[in-house]
Order: sequence, then C-alpha cells, then structure tokens
Amino acid sequence: MYKIIKMKKTVLLAAVLQLFMVLGSCSSDSDSPSTPEPPIVVIKAAKVTSFSKNFGEAGETITIYGENFSDKITDIKIAFDGVSATVVSSTATEIVFKLPSTEKLVPQLSLTIENRTITNEVKNAYQGNIGVLPKSSTTDWFTMDNVLKNENKVYSVQVVSDKIMYYSMADYGGSGVYRTLDGGITFVEWGRTGFSGAFSATKNDEGWADTAFGIQKVPVGGSPKMDFISATTKDIYYSVYVDDDMKKGTIITSYGDVYSTADGVEFSQVYDAHLSDKGFEPGSITKSDEIDNDHIWAIGMKKVENIYYPFILFKNNETDGWKEHYFASEPNTIAAEVSFADKANGYFLINNSTIYKTTDGGDTWTKIYSGEKFTKLVFKDANTGWAVLENKIYKTVDGAKTWTLDYTNTQAIKSIGYKNNIVWAISIDKIIKRYL
Repeated sequence: MYKIIKMKKTVLLAAVLQLFMVLGSCSSDSDSPSTPEPPIVVIKAAKVTSFSKNFGEAGETITIYGENFSDKITDIKIAFDGVSATVVSSTATEIVFKLPSTEKLVPQLSLTIENRTITNEVKNAYQGNIGVLPKSSTTDWFTMDNVLKNENKVYSVQVVSDKIMYYSMADYGGSGVYRTLDGGITFVEWGRTGFSGAFSATKNDEGWADTAFGIQKVPVGGSPKMDFISATTKDIYYSVYVDDDMKKGTIITSYGDVYSTADGVEFSQVYDAHLSDKGFEPGSITKSDEIDNDHIWAIGMKKVENIYYPFILFKNNETDGWKEHYFASEPNTIAAEVSFADKANGYFLINNSTIYKTTDGGDTWTKIYSGEKFTKLVFKDANTGWAVLENKIYKTVDGAKTWTLDYTNTQAIKSIGYKNNIVWAISIDKIIKRYL
C-alpha cells in the first residue's frame, strides 16, 4: 500500500513539474516575443568593360559587355539623358539594347541593375558614353548638330563615306582642316592650311595640305604641326592631290605652275600656264577638283587682250599632258565652281548663275543653264546633282538643265560634297545629310 501511494505521489509530482515547465515556456514567449531575422540581401558589383560599338544610329542594336549583369530584363534599365532604351536581352556578361533618339549627339548613359552597384571602365572618345546619330533616311534630308559651329568660310569638302568627311574652313590664324570618323559626332583638327584651304586626304587618314609656306605632310590621324615636304616654291597652292601611297601627287599654284612627284618628296615642274610671267597679262587659279593624279581640273581666270575670261587648267588622261581652255563667250565673268562626277562628265559654274557641261573630261564645253545664283554645286553622276543657294539646296536630275528645290535650312549653307551615295552639306550649326 505504501509503495502504491508513494508511486502515485511521484507521478503526480512529475506531472506538476511538467505543467510548470509548459507554463514557464509560455510565459517566457509572451514576455519576450521572437522576431524573425530579415533575409540577407547581397549587393553584387557589376562592371561595364566595353561596347560592341562606341556610336550608332538611333534604332541600332548595341551590346554592352561586362561582368555580373542580370539575366532578367526586368532588372535592367538603360537611359540616355533620361530617354529610355529598349532592352532586347541580357545575360550575366552581355546586355543587348536599341539606341533611342536623343537631342544630344553624346548623351549621358545611365545603366541601373537591381541589387547591383555598377562601375564603368570604358575609355573612349565620349567619356565612357555612346554617341547617338540621328536615324538616316533615304527619302529625305536629315540634320544633326555641327559641333564646330563656325561662322567663317568653308573652302573645301572631301567626303569619304557616310561616317568619314574632311573639310577646310577659316579659323584662328588662317584656316584648318577638320575631320570626323564618326559621322559628325566629333571633329578633330586634322591639318593646317593657308589661304586656299586646299588639301588631299587619303583612305589611310594621312595626306597633304597647303599652308601658304609650302606643303604640309599630314600623318595618320592628323596633326596641326607643319611637317613640310620638299616644295619648289612658297606660293599658295590651290590644287593639292596625293595618291593613297603618299608618293605620286600633283600641286598647282595660284599662278598656274604645276608640280608633280613620284616619291612624295622631290617635285619637278611639269607645266606653266604663264599666269604671272613677264610679258603675259596676269591671271590666277582659285579652285580645283581632283579624281586622281591624271584627272585634275583647276579653275580661275586668265587675261587675254586686256579682258578677263573664266579659265580652266586640266589633265584628263594619262598621255596628253596638261591643257588649257578659256571661255571666250563669257568675258569679264568669274569662275565660281567646278565639279566632276566622273572622269568624263563635269560642270563649270560661271558668275554663280551660268553652268557649262563637258562630257569629254574638259576638252569641249556646252552652256547648259543660266538662272539662279548658286554658290556651290556637286554631282553624283552625269545627270544628278545638287546646288546651294543661300539656305536652300536645289536638285537636278537632267544634267543641270532644270533645278527644283530639294531642302530648306534655317541658316545659310556654306558647302556641299558627295561620295559613295551620301551627300554632306555644312551650315553654321548643322550638318545636313542625304543617303541615296
């Protein structure tokens, strides 16, 4: 009996102790409620190392390369001066997007990725940004900012492609040649020129430029430093041409003295137009157009029997040598412009209002038009060309017989050039283009 009672007391005591432990536990939970620990968010570092292209047209697809991006498009936001770009795809190392249309040519690039800190290690001409060209058009002219914004005279334009163009203009201390390799987003001073603005750039981005003190050899990439090559005279050169090998070339002075070289160093005189010799009435060369070393046309005036006439000094093949022609039917007028579409078809603008045409490289000329006072002209082929009148560009499709208004700018257009199915025109604040 005692053992049973003792056992019952032991069981009861254990039950009471267990109850107190449960109550104690509840009391402790009530007095100090537990708060779950927040999840740990890892801030990852992303790095931009390069772009597939440093510039492009609006709407063009560009890829950003780097490290530790996100594979979720929704995590990524790209903007240019606040204008959002459309993200096409993304991985840990590549982000593909389309360039938006922007007001500035070099807008500020902004890239944000959720839960990422981002560093940009790209070093380019745009301070790590991406240049944005306006979308090109084959149906109309389009414009972009002229970053040089020069109000002075533009002498000469040399178009290489839709992205590469050189032009000379009056600036500080004379004139300079400026070049773009990115469609006009940036321009750099490529070389210095004298009063003529004459230069010749090769496909390798080197060339020659007149300086009024001789011919400057411009190295690849350009340089304002005057590194002279051998020149036989310190006269002003109004025609400058050099082959891509920087050896064979021709220069023509304002007095019609023609010099040539086969090695790019030593020049010899190959023709004298006698525009300044004693016993001859004076004249001068003022402009030129060159296709290659055997097809060059330099224009100006020549005084014959006390009357000034528009004059052309030219070479139009490999064998005949240099020739002269003056326009006897245009006395006391001014040779304004010359433009050759190819080795045979060319146009001569006289007094800014009369156009003559040749189909045999300059041997014979036919008066084709008289009307508007154009200041510049350029031709794509024997029939298609453009001419500038103040702030307007006119177009012909019948070989300069008739002209129709093609484009109106807000400011005067200073020059125009053509090559490889792209027309470039230059005003103070705009670069104007047309794709063909």
